[in-house]
Amino acid sequence: MLRAGAASIDITPPIGAYLAGHFNSRQSTGIHDPLTATALVISGDGGQVALVGCDLIAMDPGVAARTRELIQEQTGIGAESVMIWATHTHAGPMMLPGGRDSRDEQYIALLAHKLAGGVKMAQDRMADSELSVAVGHEDGIAFNRRYRMRDGSTATNPGVGNPDVVEVAGPIDPDVGCLFVRRGGATRAVLVNYACHLDVLGNGNHLISADYPYYLRRTLAQVGLSDAVVLFGNGCCGNINHVNVFASERQGGFEHCEKMGRVLAGEALKCLKDPAPVDSCTVAARRARIELPLRAFSAEELSKFRAIAADDAISATDFRKLNARGKLRLAETGATSHTTEVQALRIGGLAIVGIPAEYFVEFGLSIKGRSPAEATFIIELANDCVGYVPTEEGFEQGAYEGQSARFAKNTGAVLLDGALGLLQELYSG
Repeated sequence: MLRAGAASIDITPPIGAYLAGHFNSRQSTGIHDPLTATALVISGDGGQVALVGCDLIAMDPGVAARTRELIQEQTGIGAESVMIWATHTHAGPMMLPGGRDSRDEQYIALLAHKLAGGVKMAQDRMADSELSVAVGHEDGIAFNRRYRMRDGSTATNPGVGNPDVVEVAGPIDPDVGCLFVRRGGATRAVLVNYACHLDVLGNGNHLISADYPYYLRRTLAQVGLSDAVVLFGNGCCGNINHVNVFASERQGGFEHCEKMGRVLAGEALKCLKDPAPVDSCTVAARRARIELPLRAFSAEELSKFRAIAADDAISATDFRKLNARGKLRLAETGATSHTTEVQALRIGGLAIVGIPAEYFVEFGLSIKGRSPAEATFIIELANDCVGYVPTEEGFEQGAYEGQSARFAKNTGAVLLDGALGLLQELYSG
């Protein structure tokens, strides 16, 4: 018999915290909705796993490591079996060190203790449960944000109604993956996995918010799942967002967040009608430390970066200058690689893969297509944050994601191979 327990805790930072995710400095002026960390602990034959979703821009690897230490001390669940991810809201606090706006170190220090406490609460609530899985379909609220232009270039978010757009440059992933935990005839927890950037509010927003997952949770509560803990795991959305450039008007703001949350909630409710039971009690975990090759720059590229960084005519908040300075700092370290991790959990026929990047959707589709599991959810920005990882084609085409990438163009394939290797280990024999 599978056992499960879930908990939700508040991780909202103080008003005044700087918000992450945009080039302009944004100090929060209020709280539109609370940020939460949601924890789900599942046990079965083979052990226990803990899933921890956080309404944050990214997961600092130091925070993840400290949280895992505390979780092991308090619950006995080992680090390999704990997956901690950020939903990627752009209306949450600064999480990574070294940015223009300083992060709140007191908040960072307390966060690990809060997350571990949430997992302990979830474990204490464990009871015999029925788990089930369904995969819905939603293709009307997420769009590939890279487009081929008339001049032959590729552009990211070229603007709604731009006449120079020729066609979209890639796919989306329409899967709405749902894991349901039921007990006593009631739904106690739901994990929703969907691939779309949490940047619907834009750079003019100064209110703390979980973005569209807030409305997903609120809508599910309004229609009868008020006792359920709702986790949201973002899929591979490095090149996916909410903007349809072929629409008649711009999309964004809290009203659009609400629309997206309601649409996802509706699809989750459809999935709840007839999900497939998790009929195997096997629960297991694997993780692999992977060395990623950092991007190498030619002397000519470094010279261009220095010129851009020194050009007073370019604003300090212009992406070109921020990117140039970042690449120069990267080159100055002399480092050639970075060690991170890929993780995979098995809950019967469901596999959940944790990727530490803003991963292009093509990789997610490939992992799902080649996975030996009956259903596969992929959650990005898990346990670390290595930034954008485009396909080799996206790397060469450049645009925002290709220019931002800190790692070599084969990095996506390295992560993909690592994930598939773990899945084979979990499901072989």
